[in-house]
Amino acid sequence: MKTISKVLVTGLTALVMMSGHVHAEAISSDSVMQSQYAQYNKSQLIEMVNREDVQNKLVSLGISGDDAIARINGMTDSEIAQLNNDINEAPAGGIVGAVLTVLAVIAILDLAGVTDVYPFIRPISN
Repeated sequence: MKTISKVLVTGLTALVMMSGHVHAEAISSDSVMQSQYAQYNKSQLIEMVNREDVQNKLVSLGISGDDAIARINGMTDSEIAQLNNDINEAPAGGIVGAVLTVLAVIAILDLAGVTDVYPFIRPISN
């Protein structure tokens, strides 16, 4: 019994000494929500780019869907949030699909450096 106690004490002492300094802090629900919201915004844009009508429009403008998605992945969280906010504030009705497509195409063209409509989008240099 004494041997088991010595082994356990020695093992725990070694574990504590080898683990080094540990720092833990609470994660605020606000930071978790912001992270989740950024991921949601990005997935919304990627879903829009994956739509067939948007893909056709991009191809007609000389931009592949893969390039558009890569550029979306290169945007900052604030750029994506601003773009999604603009898209979500588009007027409702029969024209919504066309407006969303145009906004997405303009954003992608801004990323490509062809246009400069959205001041919060920085062109990606190739």
